[in-house]
Amino acid sequence: MREEIFVLGILVKNRSDFAPEVQQIITEYGSDIIGRLGVPSQDKSNGLILLVIQGEAAARRLTGQLSDFKDFQVKTMQFCE
Repeated sequence: MREEIFVLGILVKNRSDFAPEVQQIITEYGSDIIGRLGVPSQDKSNGLILLVIQGEAAARRLTGQLSDFKDFQVKTMQFCE
């Protein structure tokens, strides 16, 4: 069976305004997320979150939820084993 791994890149502007909401959404996918990295901008106002997710359905749902935020950019990469 082919296993699909997705990497979601989320650029969050004004991260302090959205941190609680973003954390709540990401926590809902805790069983699907196999890796996470957060990198703040130098002035700490923006941030980049990288999530490694197993499963296409979870990646699509999470991408959809995060894309609803107007101050976010969400990009997805797909890898197949």
